[in-house]
Amino acid sequence: MPGIVKITGIVLILLLSFGEAGAQKIEVGLLAGGSGYMGDLNTHNYQRYSHPALGALLRWNINPRNSVKFSFLHGTLQGSDATSGNPYQESRNLYFRSPLNEFSVQFEFNFFRYNPLWGNEKFSPYLFTGISVFSFDPEAKGTPSGSGSEEWYRLRDLGTEGQGLPGYPDKYKLAQMAIPIGIGVKFNLGRNWNLTGEMGYRPTFTDFLDDVSGYYPDPAVFETTDPPAPLSKYFSDRRLNRAPENPSGLQRGDLLKKDTYLFAVIGISYTFVSSWCPAFSDWGRE
Repeated sequence: MPGIVKITGIVLILLLSFGEAGAQKIEVGLLAGGSGYMGDLNTHNYQRYSHPALGALLRWNINPRNSVKFSFLHGTLQGSDATSGNPYQESRNLYFRSPLNEFSVQFEFNFFRYNPLWGNEKFSPYLFTGISVFSFDPEAKGTPSGSGSEEWYRLRDLGTEGQGLPGYPDKYKLAQMAIPIGIGVKFNLGRNWNLTGEMGYRPTFTDFLDDVSGYYPDPAVFETTDPPAPLSKYFSDRRLNRAPENPSGLQRGDLLKKDTYLFAVIGISYTFVSSWCPAFSDWGRE
């Protein structure tokens, strides 16, 4: 968490520097809320594994109807078959958690004119979409040796579906893209200060947020590597029902659907109004 606080602080300093140059059309602020995930280990309920999220934003108000927002958000994703309530998933017995860091550029459309320093234009719902680049790194806890305390292991390195081995796909990349889509509402708290609340879904272009996508590999491939890979074999197949003993080719995940994550955040921002600019109250009134 200290590292994330430092990153957020650096981003905020950069945004403040940019805000001085942008004068009355620039807002900078902080974001706080929650993150969620839907995928192979959580198929229908974002709230089941919600975690805190923190971030920073810069908003360029093009006019009272349209804005461009740059943001950084950090959250955590998690999913577990054990609590799914689905017999198949419970038997599959997989689990993951992953940090997630997102940088995004979003276009916002205000339903009402929003110009805090002009009359009553101090409130508006808005829609947004854009593009984001995010990093993730799924891991799981286990006791491969069968004794001692559980430890966390990075799942991509293990190639749990045979990734990186002959006859199997390459390992997936830990930096991917998503399309933010959501809705929010903004209020003016008094002249320069603004309060926003928004919820945005992020459909991604990867099926490996949870390290689960396609089919079980042949467990023998983990024994023929040099050196052998018992950790990969352990985290690849954690089924409670061991029939059949060799699951090679059986479905492990749903490769037809990509994974999705979500952020729901509240933000507070400050609008810069410099003395050399025309009156902010005239903005958008030409």
